[in-house]
Amino acid sequence: MKIALSSLCFSLLLSFTSALLAQEERIPHAQDKPPGPALSPAEAIAKMTMPEGFTVELVASEPDIVNPVAMTIDERGRFWITESLEYPRRSPGPGQDRVKILEDTDADGKADKFTVFMEGLNIPSGIAVGHGGVWVVNSPDILFVQDTDGDGKADTSEVVVTGFGRDDTHELPNSLTWGPDGWLYGLNGVFNPAHVVYGPKNPNFKEGQKPWDFTCAMFRIHPKTREFQVFCEGTSNPWGIAFNDEGEAFISACVIDHLWHLTETGYYHRQGGPYPPFTWKIESIVSHKHQKAAYCGIHWYDSDAYPEQYRKQLYMGNIHGSCINADSIERFESTYKASPEPDLLSANDAWFMPVVQKTGPDGCLYILDWYDRYHCYQDANRDPAGIDRLKGRLYRLRYKDTPRAKSEDMATLSDDLLIARLISANGYHREIAQRLLTERLLSDSASRDDKPQLSDRLVLAFLLGGSLEAHGRAFGVLVGANAVSEQLMTDYLETREGVLLAQTVRAAGGLQSLSEPVSEMIFELRNDPSPQVRLQVAIAAAKQESIPTIPTLVAVLAQAGDDPLVPRIVWQNLHPLLEKQTAEFVAEVQKLRAADSGTYPKPVIDLLPRAADRILSTSKPDTLAVAELVTLLLSTEATDDPADRCLQLLTARIRSGEITGDSLVSIQKELDESLRAAMKNDSVRASTVSAMELAASLRINDGVTAATKLAEQSKDETIQLRLINALVTARNDVGLSLAESLLKSSTSTDVRRKAVQAIGRIGSSSSTNVLMRHLETLPSDVQPAAIEALTDRVDSATELLQLVRDKKIPSTLINANQAQKMLSLKSEPLADLVTKHWGVVRTERDPARVELIARMRNELRTSHGDPVAGRVVFKKLCAQCHKMYGEGAEVGPDITRNGRASFEQLLSNVFDPSLVIGSAYQGLTVVTKDGKAISGLPAEDSAQRVVLKVQGDKQEIIARADIEEVVPSKLSLMPEGIEKQLQPQELRDLFAYISLDKPPEDPNAKLLVGSRIMPGEATKADDFPALIEQLLPGYATSKAGEGGLAVISDYHGRPALRTHPVSRSEACQLTASTTLPTAASVTLRLSVASHEQGDWQLIVNVNGQTRHQSIVKRGQNGVEWKDVSIDLTDLAGQPVTIDLFNKANDWSNEFAFWNAAEIVSE
Repeated sequence: MKIALSSLCFSLLLSFTSALLAQEERIPHAQDKPPGPALSPAEAIAKMTMPEGFTVELVASEPDIVNPVAMTIDERGRFWITESLEYPRRSPGPGQDRVKILEDTDADGKADKFTVFMEGLNIPSGIAVGHGGVWVVNSPDILFVQDTDGDGKADTSEVVVTGFGRDDTHELPNSLTWGPDGWLYGLNGVFNPAHVVYGPKNPNFKEGQKPWDFTCAMFRIHPKTREFQVFCEGTSNPWGIAFNDEGEAFISACVIDHLWHLTETGYYHRQGGPYPPFTWKIESIVSHKHQKAAYCGIHWYDSDAYPEQYRKQLYMGNIHGSCINADSIERFESTYKASPEPDLLSANDAWFMPVVQKTGPDGCLYILDWYDRYHCYQDANRDPAGIDRLKGRLYRLRYKDTPRAKSEDMATLSDDLLIARLISANGYHREIAQRLLTERLLSDSASRDDKPQLSDRLVLAFLLGGSLEAHGRAFGVLVGANAVSEQLMTDYLETREGVLLAQTVRAAGGLQSLSEPVSEMIFELRNDPSPQVRLQVAIAAAKQESIPTIPTLVAVLAQAGDDPLVPRIVWQNLHPLLEKQTAEFVAEVQKLRAADSGTYPKPVIDLLPRAADRILSTSKPDTLAVAELVTLLLSTEATDDPADRCLQLLTARIRSGEITGDSLVSIQKELDESLRAAMKNDSVRASTVSAMELAASLRINDGVTAATKLAEQSKDETIQLRLINALVTARNDVGLSLAESLLKSSTSTDVRRKAVQAIGRIGSSSSTNVLMRHLETLPSDVQPAAIEALTDRVDSATELLQLVRDKKIPSTLINANQAQKMLSLKSEPLADLVTKHWGVVRTERDPARVELIARMRNELRTSHGDPVAGRVVFKKLCAQCHKMYGEGAEVGPDITRNGRASFEQLLSNVFDPSLVIGSAYQGLTVVTKDGKAISGLPAEDSAQRVVLKVQGDKQEIIARADIEEVVPSKLSLMPEGIEKQLQPQELRDLFAYISLDKPPEDPNAKLLVGSRIMPGEATKADDFPALIEQLLPGYATSKAGEGGLAVISDYHGRPALRTHPVSRSEACQLTASTTLPTAASVTLRLSVASHEQGDWQLIVNVNGQTRHQSIVKRGQNGVEWKDVSIDLTDLAGQPVTIDLFNKANDWSNEFAFWNAAEIVSE
C-alpha cells in the first residue's frame, strides 16, 4: 500500500498563504530593518556578490519547491528535498509536509522533473539516502522508508527510533549525514528534550526499554543493526554536520560560538540548562565571529571544480548574515583551531536563508534556500501566518565554465570503478563511492559472494599505500561493513602513525570486543607521541573492557600538556569509574611521581581537585583517599592552585553538610598534620588561607585561632568573608560578630550581600536579630539578600512578617517566590501571617496578567523614562538574578540577547514571567530536615546533593541526606508583581533601559521594535501597514474612509488606531490570518472606543461567520473604552481569518478607535 496522502490540503494551504504576501512590513527578530518585499529568483541572484570567477545559477525555485528544510543528493545525482508548511507546529501527528525528488533530465543544470516521494509528514527536518531506502526525520520518529516497486513513491515505512521531542520545533533532530565509519549521524537541540527508544520493528526493540534522555547532542544509527548511540552532548541548536579528510566531525551552532569539533564521549558547552554532575565542558575551536550568530548547515568542501584557495574549507550558512561564511582549520594538539576566511557568497537580501550546503555531482557547491522574511522561531511562533510558505530556491555556485554533470547512476558502477572514485578529485564522488562500497560489503544478497575479494582489492588499492584521505576512505568502507580482519588491525596498529593510527584505534574501539593481542597493542599506544592517537586510545579504553581503563586514562592524561581536549575527554570517561575504583586511581597517580624532582605531571595535578570532588560525591565516599590526594598536593612544589582548589572543595563539602559523622572525623584526623604545616607556611600562599579555612571548618583549634586572627587583621575583604564562613561552619560565635562588622564597614555591595548571606547561614535567634536590626537601613540592592535569608526559616520569617504587620517595612519587599517558600515550611501560624500581611499565594499562573500587560503596554509606550536611571533600577532589582551588558548575576538567562526580541516579548517576560518557562529555568524549592527552605534554579541534581542557583548570584549546596522535600514550581523563579515593587517612574526608567538594544551611552543604541507609539496619519494604502502594525500587528486593510488611518498617542487614556467606514454602505475592514494556539481556552480580545459625538457598529467575523456584533458608543461620562472578549475555543489549533469591521451606524462621526486586538490562550 502506497504511503501517500491527498495533495488537496497542500494546495489549499498554498492558496490560503497567498493572501499573506501583502502583509505589512515589520522588523523581525535579529534583523536591523524590515526585510522588504520578496525578490524573484532572478532578482535575488542579481543582488548576490561572490569572488571573481564565480556565478550563481538557479537549479529550482517556487512553485516547484516551497519552504525547503533539508536536502541530500543520491547516487544518481538527484536532489531529495523535504518541504514543511507545518512549521512551527508543535503537535505531532500527520501533516501536510512532504519529500520531493528533483532531477535534471537534460543536463542543462536546471531541475525539470519533480516527484513527490512521500506526503503526510510533519516538519521533516532531516533526510539521507542509503542502504536500500530513505531515512527521514519526522519527530518524534526517525523513519526508514522504501520505494519497493521503483515508481519514485514511498511504499513502506519503518520507525527506526522514536521519542524525539517537539517542545521547540526550530531545534528538532536534523542533519542526517553519513559518517566516515558508515554510521548515520544526526543532531538535536538544547530546548528540545528527547527520550529515545527503539521502534517496535527495530531488531533491538525490547518491552520496557530504558530511553536515552538528552537535549543537545550528536547521535548516530547503524544502518544494518539499527543500533542507536549518543555520540556526544552539548552546544545549542546545532544544524549541520561536516566530516573533514581526517574523518573528524564539525558542526555549526546558533547563539553560542559557531564552530565546534565534536569527539566521541565529549560534553560540550551548553547554551542553557544544567550540566550533568561533574561535567568538565569542552569549548569551541574559534576565537572569532562572523556576522551575527545564527547558523544553519555546514559543509567540508574539497573538489577540483573550484580553485585551490577555496578548497579544504568549512562553508556555513549564516541565516542572519544572509551569506555563506568560510573558516579554515588547522591541527592544534588533538583538536583544531579555526581561522576566518572571506565570505564565499553574500546575498544582500534578508530573505536569504541558506539551510543546507552540499557538493553536487559536478563538484560545485549547491545551496538550499528556505526563502522567508522570518529567520527565527520567535517570529514564527508569534506570527505563524506571517511565514511565507510559498518560496524556496536551490542554487549552484559555479566557477567559470565548470562542466555540467553528466547523467550517471553510480550504483551501476563496478567495484573497481567505485574503488577508483574513492580518490576522485570530486568530493561528491568520494562520499557516494564510500557509501555504495560499504553497502555492497554489508549486503545480504546471495550474489555478493565476492565480498572477500572486494575487501582484498580495497587493501591492495589504498591501504598498503596512497594518500591519507584515500587510506581513510578505503579503511572507512571496511570499518562501516565490520570487515576489518584481525590481521589487518594488528598490521595497522604496528605500522601506521598519526592520523592513520588514530583512525585504526577509533575503529578498534567501536568493535563489539577485542582480542587480547589487539587490546595489548592499544594499551601500549597510551604513550604514543601523537595526541590524536592518545585521544582515541583513551576513548577506546573506556569502551573496551579488555583494555585496563584507569591506567590508560591516567597515562594519557599525564602526557596531555596544554592540549585543550584530551584532559576533558579523559575526565568524562574517568569520573564514573571513581564511584568504585578510587583506590586504583590514587595508586596510578602516585606512580607518576618523578624520582628526581618529586613532582607530578601538571595535567594530572590540575585534575586532582575534580577527582577529589567526584570521590566525595560517591555513595560511599573514600574520604581517606581524598585526604591522601590533599596531602600529596600540599607536599608537592608548584601545585599551590590545585592544592588551594582541593582545600576549598573540602571546606565547601563540610559547609553544605555532605561530609559529616565518621567521614568528618577521619578527614580531620588524616589532615591534621598537613593542615597545621600548611598554615605555618611562611610564604602565605593561597593554599595557606585555604588551609586555615578548612582547619577552622573542621574545628581544629589551631585553625580556629588562625582564622579568627587573620579575619580580624586582614584588609582583604574576600579573605575575611572566606574565614568568616569557615567560623560560621564551625559554629563559632565570633563568626557572627565578624560578619556584622564587615556588613557595617564595607562599602562594596557584593561584600555586604555576602556578609548578609553568611549571617543567614547561622540560622539562630542571634543572627536573625542582626539581620532585623539592619534590614531597614540596608541599601536597596542588599536588602533582597536579607529578605531571602529571613524567609528561609519559620522563626525569622515570622519576625519579618511582624515588621510588615507593624508597617515598618512594605510588603512589596517580599516577592512571590519568597512568600511561596514561607508556605513550604508548613507552619500554620506563619501561613496565616503570609495571607494576612502579604496576600494570597498562587501556585498557578495568574490569567489576569493579560490585562496587566495590556495596561502596561499602553502606559509604557506613551510615557518617557530615563535609561540611565533605569540602569540603577535594574541593578537594584533585576541584577540579583540577570546579567545585562556584562552587569549582574547569572542565575536566570543573560537578557542582553535573550527575552527581548521585541517589545511584546519583553512585556510578557517582565509582567507574565510564568507564561512560558523553559525546561532549563524550572525552579525548585528544597525543604531541609532542619526546617529551612531554599528556592532556586537547579544547577546540579545528583544522588549525593542538590545545587541551586539562588537570588544574589549565589549557589546553595544541599546534601541529599539533609533534604526533606523537593518541590518543583509551576511558576517562574522570576516573581510576578514587579509593578508593585517599583514606583511608576522607576518602572518607566527601567523599561527605557531594557528597551534599548545597546547600553544607553552607546550612540548607536536604538529602541526595540514597538516600544514607542509613533503618531501619524495616512490616506494612501501603501502607508497603512506602518500605522496598523503599532497597535494591531498582523492586521491589514486597503481602504479607509474619512481621514484615512491615524495613530493617536493618547485617546482618552490609551493609544489608538483611528479608522472610518469607506462609505455609508461599505465598512472599513481590518483582516488578519493566523493559526490559533492549541489550548483549553482561546479568546479574541478587543479594546475599542467611539468618537466623542458618534457611534459605530463593531462586527467580528471569523472564517466568514459572524461571532460578534455590537454598537460602540460613548458612555454616560463621555468616551469610554469597551473591552470585548470573543470565545474562539472551538477553533483552537486551526487556521483562521479574522475580519474586524468598522461599519456605519447613523453616519455621524463613525470613527472607530482601536487599542488592541489580540489572541489570548490559557
